[in-house]
This record gives sequence, structure tokens and C-alpha cells, in this order.
Amino acid sequence: MNNDTPAQFTVLIADDDADTRIIVSSAIQQLKCKVLEAEDGKKALESYREHSPDLAILDVMMPEMNGNEVCREIKKSQEGTLVPVIMLTAKDQVKDIVDSLEGGADDYLTKPFHYQELQARVKAQLRVRELNLSLRDKNIKLEAMQQKLIEQERQLAVGQLAGTAAHKLGQPLSAIILNCHLLGTLKEDDPRFKQALAAIENDAKRMAKLIEKLKAADAAKKEEYYRGTDILDIDDE
Repeated sequence: MNNDTPAQFTVLIADDDADTRIIVSSAIQQLKCKVLEAEDGKKALESYREHSPDLAILDVMMPEMNGNEVCREIKKSQEGTLVPVIMLTAKDQVKDIVDSLEGGADDYLTKPFHYQELQARVKAQLRVRELNLSLRDKNIKLEAMQQKLIEQERQLAVGQLAGTAAHKLGQPLSAIILNCHLLGTLKEDDPRFKQALAAIENDAKRMAKLIEKLKAADAAKKEEYYRGTDILDIDDE
């Protein structure tokens, strides 16, 4: 990002000191960024929720809510974790700095700060923002592709199961239908009547066994059925 970059980022500046806001705002505008200003922590959080800025620069000591409290609120949401936060503080105590960083801040500057250092840190955090957004978009696309592949695999599995059922169950089912038609032409005292009933029973038992094998079939075991179409490989003996 350089000074010729068109306005594509929005930066929230929150400080109860008007002079500080003017200085920081001027530095940010030189980077071709849009600026939002807030004079206390409560208004800063309201502005963040309304405008979803790309970066927040928060003074630690503010009325209503201090900067660390605002930072923690921002970082609570998944989207907020992708928004860099730079803390401005007049304190240079290690504990105060650690408190800000442990509260979710990504960077800090102690007052008084150098104009160019502020710009450099802002540009660095906006580069991180760009990378995070790019990574998020890639993850979204990857998840969509994974879901598509899962659905394709599911459809393939359904097709293979249907093909296997049709192939393996078709023969005994046809035999049952033929024997049922035969029964309609025979008298009960005809020896062929009992033979047909026995055949129907055997084929029904065979179908029941095939159904149980289909339930326990290994999706990785396949056999070619017709012109490159695979079905599940199950033992139908």
C-alpha cells in the first residue's frame, strides 16, 4: 500500500483528546484511507458496529469505556478477530502495554509518537488485514469446494448402491415374479405348486441376505458393472 492507493480502507480513530484525533486523522488521510472519529469508548464501539472499519486506533484512557474494553468487545466476534487494533497510550509501563496486548490489541504506540512511525505501523497492520481477508476468502472457497466434493461423493455412493441393488436383487426378484405367475396357473395339489412356493421362499431369503450385505458393504470395494460404471462388490452367494 502506498500514497497512490485509492481509498479502500476505513480506519476508526477513538481518542477523547481532539488535538490527538486531528493529528492521527491527518496521518491516516495521507495514506488515502477513510477516517471515522469517536471521542469516547462508547461512541467508538457504536461506530465500529455501524461501519465495520478495517482498523481501529484506540486511546487507552477514554471516558464511558476505556480502549482496552472497546478492544475486547471488538475481538469477541469472529469478524472482529480480523480487525487490527492499535492502542495509543501515554503510559510506557510494561504492565500497561502487556495489558493492552493481552486484551487483544495487535500493536501499540506511546504518546508522544512520531508521525511516520504511526503511518508505518498503520500500513503494516493494514497489510495484515489484507492477508487475513484474502485467507478468509480462500478458506470460504475451499470449504465450498469440499462441500461440493462431499455431495458428489454422496451422489456417487447413492448411485453405486442403487446400481448394486438393481443388479444383485433383480435376478431373485424376477424369479419370484415368474413363480408367482406360475402359481396362478397351478392347482394346490400339483407337485409344481409346492416347488414354486419353495423357490419363492428361497429367493426371498436370498434377497434378505443381499440386503444385509448391502447394509454392511465396503464403499471402497467396487466391481465394474457396465461400460465403466462401478457398483459395490458384495458376495451374493
